[in-house]
Amino acid sequence: MIAVFRMSDALRCVLADAPGDSNLAAPTESVVLCRPLRNSTLWAQSLNFGSNRITVGDGDGIKLTSLASARTRSGNRSWEVDRLHLSDLSQAFELLEQAVYSLGCRGAERVFLRAPGESELMDSAIRGGFFPYFNEFHLAGTRDPINFDVNQFSVEQRTTADLHGLFQLYSLTTPQKVRQGIGMTIDQWKDSQEPAQTQRNESILKRNGKIVGWGICDPFGEANAGQIISHPNHPESTQYLIDMSYQTLNWLVPCYQKTLLGLLKQQGLQELGRYTMLIKTVSVPVRCPEFSYVEA
Repeated sequence: MIAVFRMSDALRCVLADAPGDSNLAAPTESVVLCRPLRNSTLWAQSLNFGSNRITVGDGDGIKLTSLASARTRSGNRSWEVDRLHLSDLSQAFELLEQAVYSLGCRGAERVFLRAPGESELMDSAIRGGFFPYFNEFHLAGTRDPINFDVNQFSVEQRTTADLHGLFQLYSLTTPQKVRQGIGMTIDQWKDSQEPAQTQRNESILKRNGKIVGWGICDPFGEANAGQIISHPNHPESTQYLIDMSYQTLNWLVPCYQKTLLGLLKQQGLQELGRYTMLIKTVSVPVRCPEFSYVEA
């Protein structure tokens, strides 16, 4: 029977060094590092009191037969299934259903799941209410530094005051269909962002005081991952941000960012994989009907 893991279940998995099967989910760090996430990290997070992680699974004695684990993104209303281990693909539907139900009880409104583009998991996830909102390309490679000219822009590090301007940039550059999955309001979008790493580097390009470009570099051990959003009326900002990020070796580029994808390939980066971002909208249990709300 699939159920939420208790501390005793987690300790049993620590002793057995479980799970041992391959991870069918593809969180950013496993894509960039090209290696499985450590079991020790999963169980250390699960055993912390009040952890922003929920794990469900099923086992036969000490043997683990299935497991799905999710963590919060940047806010409690958005979660991501980053571990999905199955001994039989037929378990996927029921396992995801139980995971989403448990997340809804914790206040989740959106659940993200990145899967390899041709994964057999796709059918089960879609049948369980996950919708494929967009594809992503993993590009990697080295580039020589370029002497870039940013005279027409001011380059700054991101501050708290930039939040509203960044949301406007996101809204302008992201297709409506994708925004419906990630979030239409500033609070939904903020909660749905990838969780920040301790040394995240964010560069903001401004012109006449308005944000026209946003570059992100996240370190993952010896690797790193980059993202860029550029204002469509200032396409040159894309190349500036690429030039500034010459030390960034990995990129996860959404399929709708065709300009960025083309420029990175022109500079010699190679495509290593394709992924699909699936998102499920969760019905949040109403605990006090007098103060419940719905999205407009």
